[in-house]
This record gives sequence, C-alpha cells and structure tokens, in this order.
Amino acid sequence: MKEYSALQAIWQSRWGLPIGYSVSSEELALHLDQAGVELFHRPTPWHMPANLSHPRLREIAARSLPEGIPQVSYDQADLFYTEHRGYRIGYTMLEVNGLPADWVAACNQMDEVWTPSHWGVETFAAAGVIRPLHAMPLGYDPTQFHPRVPVHRLDSRFTFLSIFEWGERKAPEILLRAYVSAFQNHDDVILILRINNFDASISVSQQIASLNLPADGPPIAILYNQYLSRAQLASLYRSADCFVLTSRGEGWGLPILEAMACGVPVIATNWSAQTEFLHKGVGYPLRVRSLVPAEAKCPYYLGWSWAEPDLDHLVYLMRYVYEHPTEARAIGQAAAAEVVQRWTWQHAAQRIRQRLAAIMG
Repeated sequence: MKEYSALQAIWQSRWGLPIGYSVSSEELALHLDQAGVELFHRPTPWHMPANLSHPRLREIAARSLPEGIPQVSYDQADLFYTEHRGYRIGYTMLEVNGLPADWVAACNQMDEVWTPSHWGVETFAAAGVIRPLHAMPLGYDPTQFHPRVPVHRLDSRFTFLSIFEWGERKAPEILLRAYVSAFQNHDDVILILRINNFDASISVSQQIASLNLPADGPPIAILYNQYLSRAQLASLYRSADCFVLTSRGEGWGLPILEAMACGVPVIATNWSAQTEFLHKGVGYPLRVRSLVPAEAKCPYYLGWSWAEPDLDHLVYLMRYVYEHPTEARAIGQAAAAEVVQRWTWQHAAQRIRQRLAAIMG
C-alpha cells in the first residue's frame, strides 16, 4: 500500500447522471480517492434527479464541506461554483474553436483552469481566458478496454465500426457517403453503426434516406439506442477491423481512445482534443478540409467553428485500411501498447494529484 501525504480537495460536479461529465467525473473521483486525495463533493444543481449507486462515492458525498481547501469545478464553465472561499480550479472542455462569453467570464473567476488537451489550452487562451491554463487529460478504463477482450464478431466481412450520438457534430453523412464511395456491394465489407439518439424531433431513418445512398451499395448495419455494458461495448470494439469517427470536434474523444486501447486501428478527424493521443503510428488521422460554422442545436457553439473532415481522404483511408489489413492490425497493436502507458484513469488521477500537491505547496 502506497503512503501519501495529506491532500484534500472539494470536487464540484454532477454525479449519478447518464451524461458524459457525470460518468467521467465519477471515474476521476474514484481514482483520486485511490491515489490518496481526500475528496469532498459539492453537487452541481441540475434539473434531472441523480441516482448515485457507487458506495464509495456515496460516502464521499456525505462528508461535510470544509473551507479553505482547493476546489475543482469539473463541469460546464457556466456551472462553475465561483463563491468558494479557497483556491478555485475550473476544469472543462468544449468542441469548437472558441468559448461563449459567459464561459470566459467564469473561467476568469477561477485561480486556474484545466482542460483535457493542449489543443483546448490554445483554444481557451485565444478565446480570452487569462488565468493560468493547464492541459489535464482524461482517461479510459484499462480493465475493460484492452486487446484481450473476447471477440464475438457480428459478421465475417471486414468490419468498419462507428459509435456515436447522432447529430451534426459527429458528421454521420460524411462517414456514410465516404463508405459507399469507397466500396461496392461486391466488396467483402460491412459498416456497423452503434447510434444513440434521444432527440424525439430527429428521425435518423429519414436523415439517412435523405442522403440518397445507392440501393445496391455495400451493407450497413445499425444498432439503435441499445444499451451496452462496458464488457459488451469492449467486445463490440474488438469485433471490428477498423474504428471510424468523423467527428467535427471533441472535448476528449473517449470512443476513439477505447477503440485504440482494444487494439483496433482507428481513423478519426485530425482536429480538437483527440490530437492529444491520436497521431500517425498509432492511428490514421483524417485530414480536415477546412473549418466551418458549428451549426447545431447546442447554444454554446453559436458563432464558433469546427472541422469539416475531408471526404476524399476518408475514402482513401477506408480503402487503404481494407487493402492493408496486416499493417492496420500492427497500427492497432501499437496504439494499445501506447495508450495503456499514458492515458488511463489512473494516469489522469496522478496528474491531478501532482498539480494539487503543487498548489498546496
């Protein structure tokens, strides 16, 4: 058992909710707790009721809040608790090339600001954040996502896999158009899409139909709004020969990292936070054609831009991986070997612990 000096921090965030901030916050808190940081939880008010099931997090949440110790606000910047009497750290991310004015103002009320990538640090600084900025990467769970996960292939054909929530940011139309341009129905391939869509105003089937994809094109299979456990998700990654994500912007890019951890070669957009861990030699970075206005329902994107993946380059990369499977497998193996050495939740917690130790002197 390692011995640690006393480190304390208030962790302001949302727990017990089925959203990205909550899931990653719980992982960070548990690993910080294991690393010897005594945590206290300040819940961010939210309109959905929380269901906090983890017993250790429940214990942490029950502790009375002390004064004077550092507070990490891990949430959207407009939800930072700025009245804390002590050192204030804002920890947030966004997927576009700027920040809303109220996010900048909230960040500048902190003593320092963390974001998961160096790309994010540059973006925040350019947007007007004048507090000290630190790249504080997130992580993944290596006990669930690794190359030894049992493989249960859904199809014998060369399998491309993409996992995302349907919407403009993930650019599904670019992926689908590239796939049907790269392959014909006589090619031994299949594209599997694991899609979530919780917006009742959106019809995924209608949007796909509007693309007018060829009726005799290569096969596409869709897993729609199906809950998968972590073990099932890892097995799905391992069932693929290549993972593809045409996202226009990511705050971290966890599915990309999980696929890499499973030893699957990855094609993903070479822009935003995933550039922290995706590069040539461990993946196939997808060129960006240009930055375009970030048009989506999210109000935080208004006035900012994100990447437009290069469709022609995606066609080339998908065809290249299909025609060079031995090389692609080697790239996937190199990715798995690298990410387990650098990008797990334990690594993330240790980086945070080191920074907290420096802050507390």
